[in-house]
Amino acid sequence: MDGAANDPRMVRYVAEITRRLAKMLSSTRYQMLVYFLEMTAVEADSLAADQDRGTGAGKLPRN
Repeated sequence: MDGAANDPRMVRYVAEITRRLAKMLSSTRYQMLVYFLEMTAVEADSLAADQDRGTGAGKLPRN
């Protein structure tokens, strides 16, 4: 699975699936989960863009 985190296509796929799940849940009472999923999708897109530019390849953000 380590290789998948370094593949921008896989990261974008995760972002797309996450956004679809957030959209499905947005009509429910789970607004905090929807927010979390949307932020996860944004982070995945950002990571993929960094990898496309060649910066941050192989690095995951540390919290």
